[in-house]
Amino acid sequence: MIAYSSTHGSAAECAGWLQQMLNGAEIVDLKKRTVDPSPFDCVILGSSVYGGQIQQEVRSYCKRYLGILLQKPLGIYLTCLSREEAEIRRYLESGFPAELAGHLTSFCAPGGAIYFTKMNFLERNISKLLLNRFLKSQGEQTDGKTDYVSLSKEKMKEFAERMTEWEKVPR
Repeated sequence: MIAYSSTHGSAAECAGWLQQMLNGAEIVDLKKRTVDPSPFDCVILGSSVYGGQIQQEVRSYCKRYLGILLQKPLGIYLTCLSREEAEIRRYLESGFPAELAGHLTSFCAPGGAIYFTKMNFLERNISKLLLNRFLKSQGEQTDGKTDYVSLSKEKMKEFAERMTEWEKVPR
């Protein structure tokens, strides 16, 4: 099962990629419904980082099903623009219970996206300022109208491959 929450669609896009890579795994949008993870062999949780935080639906899901999640192979992916490992690790550690962060089969930060075309006026202007601050160090800039996407399908493929490794371990 791939359970995710996304504000503008980056975590949803990654869930779709994973579903294809993992031969039709069930996708659950946690903003629309909650599914008990008990019947699934493996669970992947995905969240966009929005305003420096993991999505509330994912945090709530982890609290509700912590005991069950700790009994299964578990993967987490976070979509965010940061490329700094320490910052990404902080998102993981502050957004998930410590037991889950220490239990992971695999973790992935495939990049992020700013979908200006899906934002209201205020979100677009704030995101333009934040993205330009981020891009300045790379000598780039955004117009605040064109979507900025740095999601890596290749990183998600590597993540999916690591998630299937648990099936090959003799029991």
